[in-house]
Amino acid sequence: MAGIRLLVVDDEPEIVAILCEMLGEHGYVVDAARTAEQAIALIREHIYEVALIDFNLPDMDGMMLHRQIRQMDEELAGRTIFMSGLLQTEANLGYYRAESAGFVGKPFDLRDVLEQIQRVLEG
Repeated sequence: MAGIRLLVVDDEPEIVAILCEMLGEHGYVVDAARTAEQAIALIREHIYEVALIDFNLPDMDGMMLHRQIRQMDEELAGRTIFMSGLLQTEANLGYYRAESAGFVGKPFDLRDVLEQIQRVLEG
């Protein structure tokens, strides 16, 4: 896992801190963005193996960000894991299932996050 770069996109500082610490302890290189705009800037600068994206961001929702990622990096778009604490509509769940690698509900179990990442990396 050394050198595998992940992008965490979430506007909640506590979630970002927990994920960055936990994933870093497991050998991942983790960058974090608090907005979709920050995430897009980071994707332009780095190559990411997996993106973990919160559905509810301050500047656009996770689906809109995912569509922009698809235009920039088709492979990363297919290795996206959505995170959300919101009750999901069937339309949103359908999008997640069709367009992304996974979904983690909040509050999440850190083992579930690691399992989702490993599953995505094994492709």
